[in-house]
Amino acid sequence: MTTWKSFLTRAVSALLALAIIVGLYMYLGIDGVKIMIAFAVAVGSWEFVGIAFKKESSWFLKISYMIFTWLTFGLTSVALNIGVLTFALSVVLLCIFSLLALHKTGELSRIADFQAKSVLGLVYVGLMPAFAFRLLDLMQGLYWFVFLLGVVFAGDTLAYVFGVLIGKHKVMPNVSPKKTWQGSVGGIFGSLIAGLICWKFLLGDYKLSFILGLSAVSGFVGQFGDFFESLLKRVADVKDSGKIMPGHGGVLDRIDAVLFAAPVVLFGVVIVSHLLS
Repeated sequence: MTTWKSFLTRAVSALLALAIIVGLYMYLGIDGVKIMIAFAVAVGSWEFVGIAFKKESSWFLKISYMIFTWLTFGLTSVALNIGVLTFALSVVLLCIFSLLALHKTGELSRIADFQAKSVLGLVYVGLMPAFAFRLLDLMQGLYWFVFLLGVVFAGDTLAYVFGVLIGKHKVMPNVSPKKTWQGSVGGIFGSLIAGLICWKFLLGDYKLSFILGLSAVSGFVGQFGDFFESLLKRVADVKDSGKIMPGHGGVLDRIDAVLFAAPVVLFGVVIVSHLLS
């Protein structure tokens, strides 16, 4: 009973988030959706600090990381080539800042730990959401963004249902003890259904085989986004990334799979568009 109550809470939270996105789109158009993504990055960077830098006492380094994450996201959203340079410069500066701020402590592992986690965070919360943002600037960009969310969220929902009903064999119990192979297969099935619906009503100009293939791959990769965040939380010994969404936890808890799937969808669309041009 508790399991299904949790599922209902998750569903209501997801529908509320969807309603906010739809509302922003109705009043502000594509810019409204972009504002929502930017908000998710702002909150997500704060949540990542709470997870990855939980034991780091230097607020100078934490704030520096968040600022460079926002810059990486913002400039990558404008142009991918500028974003790559911004990312590289951010890595260099964060390495320099950490050396200057911590070298006197003599804790070399602490310096290396911050540098490694900050680079990981720049990719995870800076670059990844920028790829979702970039989808909106493509031809039929809104449709592809809906496809991304639909494939991931439908996969997540059916993975949960299959896992509860018939889940027996664990995938990675040390990383995420509740996820099963049965749930994973259900998740791929859910992603395929979402992809089929998007093809039927939004993306009929593309071959069904391409849409279904992209749906399956995106859904599969998205599942590892969930495992990835679970790993981060287990290492940091935290239950959720935040508390902004009842039943889900924080922003990163809700979009972890979307972040992993976003570059897959963008890559697939760009490659196919290039081949068709």
